[in-house]
Amino acid sequence: MTKVIQMARPFVLRPYSKKELRTIMGISKHVLNTWLKVIESELGVPIAGLYSVKQVQIIIEHYGVPGQVLNEAA
Repeated sequence: MTKVIQMARPFVLRPYSKKELRTIMGISKHVLNTWLKVIESELGVPIAGLYSVKQVQIIIEHYGVPGQVLNEAA
């Protein structure tokens, strides 16, 4: 069964901190860190604690837009 996160507002592509990303994506700190480690070479490091718009775009390309179901289980 696929979990869908209902968002009050649509996802806005802007700089985000790890905490903001976890909250929006509905995942734990551990899960986010694991996901980011997989794409670390492509992603780079956050500047001043924020991932840039380009970095957030890379995260979204790999893991999808929060609140949007890409592949629903049959």
